[in-house]
Amino acid sequence: MRWVELAGGVGLGLALGLAATALERAFHPNPVPLAPCWPAPLPERAELWTTGAVELSLCRPATLVLDLEGTPARGKGPHTLVVEGDRVLWEGEVLGKKTLRVKISGRGVVVLAFTDDLYLPPQDRNLFLRGLRVEP
Repeated sequence: MRWVELAGGVGLGLALGLAATALERAFHPNPVPLAPCWPAPLPERAELWTTGAVELSLCRPATLVLDLEGTPARGKGPHTLVVEGDRVLWEGEVLGKKTLRVKISGRGVVVLAFTDDLYLPPQDRNLFLRGLRVEP
């Protein structure tokens, strides 16, 4: 009877150890592979009234010039990211009008993301893409 209890305890210990190891690996971030880039029409404008993103599929090396405008809430403009694949090209606050110039490799989709929407009437934090140019 003691051997059965001892074997059961060892089995339970092994199971918990394996579960803890698997749980640790489950929450460890892995790099996201670059998805293939398929050229698509580029937007002339975009209005992000809530947390969201705009994808830009240029698929060639270039410099993107983004004319942005951010409206504040609680004194802060929209937190904005420009990302290509797994590389952050720019991150910061857009308060008022701001022009960004970012060099892209063309190996992945470029994403313009607005991550911290806030609506407190009459304040409304929003991000606007007012213009987009591509330079060689």
